[in-house]
Amino acid sequence: MSPSKRSDGVFVIAGPDTFLAEEALERLVEAAIGSDREDSLQVIRGEEQSWSRVLDAARTRSLFATRRAVVVRGAEGLKGPDDELAGYLDDPTPGVALIFMAVKPDKRRTAWKTLLAKAQQVTAEPLKGQRLRARVVDEVKRRQLRIDPQGVEEILERVGQDLRRLMGELDKLEAFGEGQKPLSAEDVAAVLGRGFARPFYLLGDALGERRTADVLALSQELMEDGEDPVKILGAMHRSLRQIRAVRALKAQKASREETAARIGLPPNMLFKLPSITEAASGWTDLELEAAVNALGRADRRVKTGSAAPVALTEAVAEACRKRGGEARSAWPTGR
Repeated sequence: MSPSKRSDGVFVIAGPDTFLAEEALERLVEAAIGSDREDSLQVIRGEEQSWSRVLDAARTRSLFATRRAVVVRGAEGLKGPDDELAGYLDDPTPGVALIFMAVKPDKRRTAWKTLLAKAQQVTAEPLKGQRLRARVVDEVKRRQLRIDPQGVEEILERVGQDLRRLMGELDKLEAFGEGQKPLSAEDVAAVLGRGFARPFYLLGDALGERRTADVLALSQELMEDGEDPVKILGAMHRSLRQIRAVRALKAQKASREETAARIGLPPNMLFKLPSITEAASGWTDLELEAAVNALGRADRRVKTGSAAPVALTEAVAEACRKRGGEARSAWPTGR
């Protein structure tokens, strides 16, 4: 449906990321009524009200405010007849922003089909991969935080994709880093409360370069620092995926920029591409397959109760072992 057919002033914020949802809500409310909200803002709990009561609230005029916002939290819980909804969407109350918030709207219900077809929608789905990294980088710039590229990677490695927690950790780094030199990965690790354990990117580098002793030492250090063994295996697996992708892209004579984009390397981490490319030349496809399989077996063992240190040690030894059967001199020459 074209944007011109959307209902003016009716919005749906949908998705499980509460940080993004609240951020979107603040933008919509600010645009609708500004900062003076005492008589202009009405908040309704969906599980406590019906569709008709919500629409009545949206239609009600205020003696004290020319512009109003009606926010329905937990809108999945709305019950009762919805036969008035289509009429309201065709003729919404001027000057009223009606905002529905739902983690997962039930698109099988007639009311939600009608609402989603006409309302202006804002997604609050969790950010992942490059979108999450870009958001964190933008936030670092906005706050004028001085964090070096590997420090940013350390934040993402340690915190994961919980955007609310990421923003909280940036608050801590902002307080710590004021007036300081650019924060390194080790600085980030210390501020985030995990001591000075070596960061995950060093683990990936060591595996890519097949430095077995270093991989084992870093894995042990991370586990002693409280890191989840499954997360450690995941970091190793990601390193091997990058190596495999670089080999394939090198054979296709892909450009430096294309290779970086395809392996998920952000612009601020392009300096790592030469070392990843060099590491990739030390592997064969047969060895990569065997290494990935070894990590997969360790992952299953850890998740089914086996001792993590033993499973990781065996996996690392198997993954880093060199095999015959495929000449490394066949590494293709690309740009």
